[in-house]
Amino acid sequence: MVSADTNIYALSCGIILREDIFTCIDDDFFSAVKLIGGETLCKILQIQMINSANKLLNTINVFSFMQIDSEEINVIKAESCIKSKNGQFIIKPGIETGLSILIKMLRQKLNEENELKSRQDDRAHQDSDMNIFINKYPLLKSLIDWYKQSDVENDDRYVFLTSFIDNITCNRKRYSNNWKFSQSIKNFATCLYIMGGRQCYEFMRLNLVGGLPSLKTIDELIKNSNTALSEAEFKFELLDQMRSNFVFCSEDSTGVVRKVEYDSPTNSFIGFSTPLCDGIPTMRSYTFDSFEQFKAIHSSTETAGLLNVHMIQSLSTEINSTSFPCPLLLSAYGTTNTFTNIDVLRRWMYIFENCMNKNVRVVGFSTGSLC
Repeated sequence: MVSADTNIYALSCGIILREDIFTCIDDDFFSAVKLIGGETLCKILQIQMINSANKLLNTINVFSFMQIDSEEINVIKAESCIKSKNGQFIIKPGIETGLSILIKMLRQKLNEENELKSRQDDRAHQDSDMNIFINKYPLLKSLIDWYKQSDVENDDRYVFLTSFIDNITCNRKRYSNNWKFSQSIKNFATCLYIMGGRQCYEFMRLNLVGGLPSLKTIDELIKNSNTALSEAEFKFELLDQMRSNFVFCSEDSTGVVRKVEYDSPTNSFIGFSTPLCDGIPTMRSYTFDSFEQFKAIHSSTETAGLLNVHMIQSLSTEINSTSFPCPLLLSAYGTTNTFTNIDVLRRWMYIFENCMNKNVRVVGFSTGSLC
């Protein structure tokens, strides 16, 4: 390794070895020597036919030739040495320093090239192993080709798919209790759960290992979002999401399995037939302070066999519009379908007035629940 002093000297003089110094011979090599060690050092190497970096590094003692008595060497001695009173010749310190710096720089350069070659060999070996692995699993090759095509096309349609694949591969390296999911995956999972139902979602989740959050996580996402809906609650604040100020409202009932459950967010029981006040369903109608109260109501109140649902559809005001906004769930509650036409009309007026308060006009109603 080159010492700190050698590096400082080389940098201060602006000395940089040629990249091809180990392939240089004769004049090309001597010009590099002259730049670092000077003209005299160049002559010392020339007279010994040390005309390349490899020869120099393999020479044990560059100055040992000075012991030979000849006219040519005497000329070099006179230029490069100091003669003492007892007749000894001492190499000038500057020449020794120049040679030392040159050799150390060459060794550093050689080490750097060897390290670079070693890294390149390792990389080539890794690439070879990777190619063997990819050829063993054709799916990897297909994914690589697909990612390359996606980068070239830069198509936004592939953004979610890319995120989905990345999410699965990253989770495969984690324990199942520490799986993480991006926001886009959470949004997709929530929509899949709502649109496909619990069984459909669980079937997809079990077959896409690491791709979708657990049912517990989905429940938490829904509860923590502003889309969570309590029984008999009308979500008029969702009207702010309407793309136009004109909507159509519909009401209908669908059959459900009769059962009573505890709803922790509202601290009430749901599943009973929801009481109506002037046609409007009342929230949190079944809260109890004791089990005896619950038992009495359960024995005297009919459980709901139907779910009454109110939907809002935004109407596009554009001519020849090709995009239609999705409908919104306004309210849902259990019922036994024992209400009157007047109850339906009162609900419509209630919905109409609250929509007008949001600067949204209901242009029509439809229902399949009239008795």
